[in-house]
Amino acid sequence: MKDLLASLPVPPGCALAATGSVARGESTEHSDVDLLLLHPQDRPPSREEAERLWYPVWDAGRRLDHSVRSPDDCAALITGEATAALALLDLRHLSGDAELTRRCRDLVLRTWRRELSRNFNAVVDTAIARWRRSGSLVTMTRPDLKHGRGGLRDIELLRALALGHVCNMPDLSAERALLLDVRRLLHRYARRRRDVLDPEFAADIALDLGMADRYALARQLATNARRVDAELTAALAQARDLLHGRTRRHSRRPLDVDVVEDNGRIALAREPRLDDPGLLLRVAASATRTGLPVTERTWARLAELPPLPERLPRQAALDFLSLLNSPRHSARVIRELDERGLWQPLIPEWGHIRGRMPAEPSHAHTIDEHTLRVLARCASATTTVARPDLLLLAALYHDIGKGRGRPHEQVGAELVARMGTRLGLNLRERSCVQTVVAEHTTLPRLAATRDPGAESTVDELLGAVHYDLLTLELLAALAPADAQATGPGVWSLRLERGIAELVTRARRQLSEVTPGPPLVSAPGEVGMRGTTVYWRAEGSGRLPRVLAVIAAKAWTIDAARIRARTNGEVHAEFEVRSTVRPALDAQGLVRAYYSGVYRDLPAIAPAPAATYWRGSVVEVRTVDSVGALAAVAGALVAARWLTMRNVGGTMIVQAQMPPGVDRGEVERGVARAVGGNVDYLKQ
Repeated sequence: MKDLLASLPVPPGCALAATGSVARGESTEHSDVDLLLLHPQDRPPSREEAERLWYPVWDAGRRLDHSVRSPDDCAALITGEATAALALLDLRHLSGDAELTRRCRDLVLRTWRRELSRNFNAVVDTAIARWRRSGSLVTMTRPDLKHGRGGLRDIELLRALALGHVCNMPDLSAERALLLDVRRLLHRYARRRRDVLDPEFAADIALDLGMADRYALARQLATNARRVDAELTAALAQARDLLHGRTRRHSRRPLDVDVVEDNGRIALAREPRLDDPGLLLRVAASATRTGLPVTERTWARLAELPPLPERLPRQAALDFLSLLNSPRHSARVIRELDERGLWQPLIPEWGHIRGRMPAEPSHAHTIDEHTLRVLARCASATTTVARPDLLLLAALYHDIGKGRGRPHEQVGAELVARMGTRLGLNLRERSCVQTVVAEHTTLPRLAATRDPGAESTVDELLGAVHYDLLTLELLAALAPADAQATGPGVWSLRLERGIAELVTRARRQLSEVTPGPPLVSAPGEVGMRGTTVYWRAEGSGRLPRVLAVIAAKAWTIDAARIRARTNGEVHAEFEVRSTVRPALDAQGLVRAYYSGVYRDLPAIAPAPAATYWRGSVVEVRTVDSVGALAAVAGALVAARWLTMRNVGGTMIVQAQMPPGVDRGEVERGVARAVGGNVDYLKQ
């Protein structure tokens, strides 16, 4: 290749430069040859001169990616698309006018540094899109060595950021060398250009590199990718602070007890109680709810907390479930906890599946990554089930028993039962989630291999769920999440229809209990008993006022009971907890209520919701947030009674509507109130 490039006829006054793998010295016999013919702005080469330059490369049978540009053209390319600089920053002179190449490189660097400050977010978005397409080297069973997260492209991005003077370039020579060695051997065995490491090639490559087997190679690649990813994450944070720090106004607001948002990041309060082990879960739950990053100093301080007790306090258990409840952020926060050694003390069995390759070829990810993807899909489905907390717990544990020499469903059921005890679940709840984990393969197996319409198939499913409607509902939500997170082709239209028919037939043979009215005691207009706020007034029109006061005090409502009396009064109880110190203040609540200062609640962000009817009782499930209860209660103003419970970040409201109510109008009112998509679940 070197002799071929040196022999190319460069037109007079021009320069031939290399980009890509040729410029970086990474090319193999199957790599593309990326060449750039540079010319002065006013003297472009003729078409014939350019073709004489390229034809020898084509005749040699090499794949050629070529272009003809002036230095100003290169700068304009970066201005139009900042990410184009990632290739031009590798520019290396081959032959011709070396001064022209030097001027072009200097202009490219100056332009890149200017455009990076203007289009930093676009550069990051491009990297995120690439990660979504190609996955991570840490978690993929077939990792993309070049484009995957933690791969060669990320090392190139780090170098580009360093050349942009927004971070320092870490020493990743060992990580880069392994990636290049693996890719070189992959090209040799595949006999073509390929960046995805398939298992059939990995075994031979591992032996060539002196490793025991392909699993040892996968572990080393994952270890290196974690370091690359950590360095890139730190570099992006440093660059963001440097580029935007001067214009950002300092802001700080409380999120939970001893947890605050500080300039768009989660940090600890100025004087936190570092003897409180529950602080770890409050920080993690806040990061999941808000999507904000946690500062490294905060992680370091959390590592010094005392361990959580074997039996979690009620609030710590709720925070743990909230940590699992975000489709977008739960997986990220769990990974960050795990990277810092803070996740395995919560889930001791996690170490057994971390980075473990599945035995089934249909799986596209390691078992731990598959689990997190199933969890994310189940978090998207929490409004479709009556017990989202049990669904999330089952998702977390459904495959955690793999690799132990026994059926993983059986092992997982034993482990989730122990975790249920630690979270304070009662016997009925533990039995339900244990059955879901033990039988999570039963529903898709029956739908795929048996006739869903046959009575024997329905009977087998009902026997597996112990004729329990909730267990059936949770299995029906877990099955598609598990299949869709496994790999391409696992979830099919045939399987979807088979599961739907089987669940529908099974549900018809089960009965459910219609909820009854709650007991509510409100001895005065407003006041407190322990952690319960009571309130009563003529009609429900003043309900937003008491809810606004509770929100202003930074209290979270975990449960509510509201009932209309025959005399026209409305009585209500709200179980609350404070998210800031000091603790609950009954006198302050009463004074704030009568002052009339707090009357309005913030508008809620649009959120998914689902409605479900049991006779005249409608159940609304949506994402819990400040103002969500008032919004839903306002849509159900005609209700005779209403209850609310917050289950792991999902708000579940049940309300009895008057006889003959127009269900369609009620559902449209709920849709307007929550401002998002509403699923109308059928009985």
